Amino acid sequence: MCLGYTAYAADRTVLSSVLAPMSTSLGLSNSEVGFLSSAQYIGVLAVVFFAGHLSDRYGRWRVVLTGLVIFTSFTWLIGFATDFYTAFLYRLVSGLGEGVFWPVAMASVASYFQRKKGLALGFFYVGFDIGSVLGLSAGAVAYQLLGGWRSAFFIAPILGVVVIVGVYLLKRSFPGIDEETGRIRLGRDALELLKKRNVTVLMLFALLATWASVWQVVFLPYYFFKVMNFSVISSALLSSVVAVSGGLGKVVLGGLSDLRRRNTILVILSGAVVIFYALFFASQVFYLAMIGAVAMGFVSSSIFPIMQALAADSCNGRVGTALGLTTSFQSIATVATPIVSASLFALGVGRVIAINAMIPAGLMIVVALLLREPRG
Repeated sequence: MCLGYTAYAADRTVLSSVLAPMSTSLGLSNSEVGFLSSAQYIGVLAVVFFAGHLSDRYGRWRVVLTGLVIFTSFTWLIGFATDFYTAFLYRLVSGLGEGVFWPVAMASVASYFQRKKGLALGFFYVGFDIGSVLGLSAGAVAYQLLGGWRSAFFIAPILGVVVIVGVYLLKRSFPGIDEETGRIRLGRDALELLKKRNVTVLMLFALLATWASVWQVVFLPYYFFKVMNFSVISSALLSSVVAVSGGLGKVVLGGLSDLRRRNTILVILSGAVVIFYALFFASQVFYLAMIGAVAMGFVSSSIFPIMQALAADSCNGRVGTALGLTTSFQSIATVATPIVSASLFALGVGRVIAINAMIPAGLMIVVALLLREPRG
């Protein structure tokens, strides 16, 4: 599942590394840049809840395999796009595959590891950081060596093919998890979960946490390029450092959450996000800005496995449904944020990104204070 998430992230972030030359080549407006950046997230939002909910009833192996095939195939096709509409369509369908894979892969991990789900989900989420580094690096290197953005989309999906074969061969590893899911009542169980206070608060927290951090995936290389005036390849490499820091945070703090109260850790991390974001955006000195960037990657990324582990603890065994709900609200944020940010870039790229990160980060602290640790 970690390797699948690596392929997922590589396919997603390769766009970020070549967004500037791609937008010039296709003649994209600021609004079209925003919509293209959000296309994959729109696809995720369309199916993410249903994938998680249905996997609680019908099992996870087929759902995971289907998602992998879809997002791998359509990322490759983006390299053939000739205008905004075809690029948007391929990116959208790729997102549908991601939405099918994401919550079900997490549910598989959380259900299997039980008492160590924080650490296990931390390792799972590291796949996203590894994939982000691979996607950013492959995209930038392909652009630099081959002189065009299209080659980046031909290289990025290669790992997905390997993972598809592996998941297909590991079919027997899934039935042990799926045997307990046949009692799920479609629709009704989701409504019952929505009545649980902790689940609804987690959904709101997931929205804010994602809104505050999605710019790191979508626009951080763009920020280094446009605001800090680095080259395409330097911007990608600096962003990769932040991604590596995030991977470390997920494992270390995800594991810590298995030993301490997850809700308390989320309050502390929310406050730390605000502090390190302020350091990054306000510093005029490169070295201080990079300290802030590395620290913000560490704390902001670690929030997600802890949040999902708390959701899994709060759902009375309906893990796929619960994670489908939280990831749905994450997807709402990932769709809206790039569109809003890119549409306001005329006001200044740096200013707009900072505002869109700092406001939800501050609200995260308030919502985190409402979270509770389930008993038992």
